Amino acid sequence: MDAMSQLPQNNEEFDNNPEYAKLYQENDSQPSDADDMDDRQQRASEPPPEMQGAQDGKKAANVSLLFGVLGLLFFFLGCWWFVHDFKSGGLRLAIVAPLLNVLGIWQGRVAKRHGVPALAGPILSWAGAIFTLPLAIVIALFSIALAGSI
Repeated sequence: MDAMSQLPQNNEEFDNNPEYAKLYQENDSQPSDADDMDDRQQRASEPPPEMQGAQDGKKAANVSLLFGVLGLLFFFLGCWWFVHDFKSGGLRLAIVAPLLNVLGIWQGRVAKRHGVPALAGPILSWAGAIFTLPLAIVIALFSIALAGSI
């Protein structure tokens, strides 16, 4: 009872009391509410898993589209370069195209796994694969036959 009578009864006096402030300075402690606020702020900055999955799916869909376009571009550019200047290395450029097409198809599947519909990238990648692989085989056979006849 005696200790309670020593504490100030008015909240303002209690907050401004140097003895009360000294207790918290000596313990170097913070109220638990401050720790909880930091955790809430950190959690709020991270997107929820569903949103993160959708962002990953959109990114994969865009990469798939990029690989599909680049695969077709490299294929046609490599073939054009190969026809116009045989020694320039256009064949190497056309050989890179199937790799890009396979990567585009793979990224399209990753996008679908995350629930994002990716149509353009895989369609372009499959079209590139359909054009590229048979023509690459024909070009390889042609270059082997040409090298054998020389």
